[in-house]
Amino acid sequence: MLSVRQLSLCITLLAGLTTTPAGAQSPTRVDEAAKMPVEQSKPLPAVHAPAVLPILRPDLVVSLSSDSKATAGTNLAVTVKVTNKGALKAIGTSEGPADKAYMVDLVWSADSNIPAKPAVQPVYQGLTKDDFVEDMLVLGGRISNTTSIPPGGSVTYSLPAYVPTKIQPGTYWLGAYVDSYNHVAESNEANNTTSTKVLIGTAAGLNVTVPAGMGYWVMPWAVGDTALYNIKATGLTDYTDGLSGRLMTDAPFGGHLGFRHGYDSRIPTATLTYYRWLYRPVGGIAWQEFSETIGAHYEHRVGAAVSFPVYPLGPKNVDGKNLYEFRPPAPPPAIEAGAVNTWPATDWFGDIYSGLLSSPALPEGSYQFKLEIYDKHGVQVLPGGGTFQFLAPTGTAADGTVSTVMAPGASIDHGGYVFTVHVDNRSTGAVIDAPLLGGGSATDACGFLLYDPAVGAADPAAKIRLAFHATHPAKFAVFSFDLIRATTNVIDVAAEVSAPMAGAFTGDGSGNFAGSLTRTDLLGTCSLPGGKGKGAFAEVLYVFPKATTGWRQRISAYDAYTVRSFALAPK
Repeated sequence: MLSVRQLSLCITLLAGLTTTPAGAQSPTRVDEAAKMPVEQSKPLPAVHAPAVLPILRPDLVVSLSSDSKATAGTNLAVTVKVTNKGALKAIGTSEGPADKAYMVDLVWSADSNIPAKPAVQPVYQGLTKDDFVEDMLVLGGRISNTTSIPPGGSVTYSLPAYVPTKIQPGTYWLGAYVDSYNHVAESNEANNTTSTKVLIGTAAGLNVTVPAGMGYWVMPWAVGDTALYNIKATGLTDYTDGLSGRLMTDAPFGGHLGFRHGYDSRIPTATLTYYRWLYRPVGGIAWQEFSETIGAHYEHRVGAAVSFPVYPLGPKNVDGKNLYEFRPPAPPPAIEAGAVNTWPATDWFGDIYSGLLSSPALPEGSYQFKLEIYDKHGVQVLPGGGTFQFLAPTGTAADGTVSTVMAPGASIDHGGYVFTVHVDNRSTGAVIDAPLLGGGSATDACGFLLYDPAVGAADPAAKIRLAFHATHPAKFAVFSFDLIRATTNVIDVAAEVSAPMAGAFTGDGSGNFAGSLTRTDLLGTCSLPGGKGKGAFAEVLYVFPKATTGWRQRISAYDAYTVRSFALAPK
């Protein structure tokens, strides 16, 4: 048993302990304690810090596998594997409760960056299951009936991933996000997403209903995925933006434009061998030829090895003109012994365009585009009963069948089919003015708008003027403006930049909007007795251009965005 003096010494030692950053005792206090006499030579009991126990939690990670190719409008078979790398069981919804259980979201993305948030299906944004929206939830792609996973265990799920019909051909990423609603407290919350690359193509060819008695035919079809019957005589189109869900009316085209046409399955022939795309400004005289390379991938198979070379369709200099081949019935013959070359049944590589044009190189305005047909010698073939006929598309049925009519005479110019497309690649603008009080007093250097509570809120001298500018040189844009107090949306308006009114704001037709509001309008529930309420605000302005490549999405590179903050308080 320790003596009273020994206990006193222990207490003194414990009270004098300090730690350095490395965890050692402070040498000053230890030296002082060492000078004190000790009555017995028994060693003092060791002093230990209490043990820190690790927090045991699950840790969910996900992987997925699928075919590297898919066709728009079909289901892609997907296998999802969820593994628990943690030290506790991860609860599934089959065991519950649901707010403590994990689920898995599958998403389609144009890049490998999968957001760590629940995904949304386009049908909940006013679109359809066949529309593509960036980082969208795959139709039927939420795995909501999940199994609990013990530490170190895994569970595998198999399901079909629907590929939207209206997705632009190209390379996409199928992503998976486990515990998308963050119901499971994990030891690592930063490893819940994964993705795999998928090449998406469209079914080759169009199912076209042609007029009775039709011989050979060629049909200019679309710009991007916007059929000619959806392009107005002005060259503008209407579409619902897949990024914002906003309706874009009278929208121009921009960016890298892909032109498409369909044709009789018996083409090419010796008489119908080549085609040519041309363009000129409306009212112009000289036509300019398309010159970007167009090719068609084919499958080259040698035993189990498969590659996809490109057969160039053009441009080819034939009789001094830039001409493109109609795709031949078979690709080039294979040279190696046992090798086989075939055309793929699906346009995996997006080989759907017959002409490409970089429209940012063009001044804004309306342009005529013309499609011409040539024989093997580079001589133009004029449409007629003994050669071929141009068809014009008139609509598309639910099953994808395209209806057509004989091309009207007004669309034929010197033997070529002509239509108009309006091009505008200019960016939008977004500016928010400083708020004004009573017509003249702006915010101070610290961002406060100070009012006199003795002046009635409805008095003109107490009105707060808010103004913003959502602009586009040709007014081809829409905007949204929000005034947010803390987390409350006080004002939420959206309109065309050319609108004369947007909620409480008056526009001048060119995107300049202003409105006068009372402090009661702004403060709302933050108004206090005696008129001494106060609040902090953020003004947020987004301006969305209407320009599209024809794939029902605006060109977001032309977006504009700005934000301004201020605080309203009594003097």
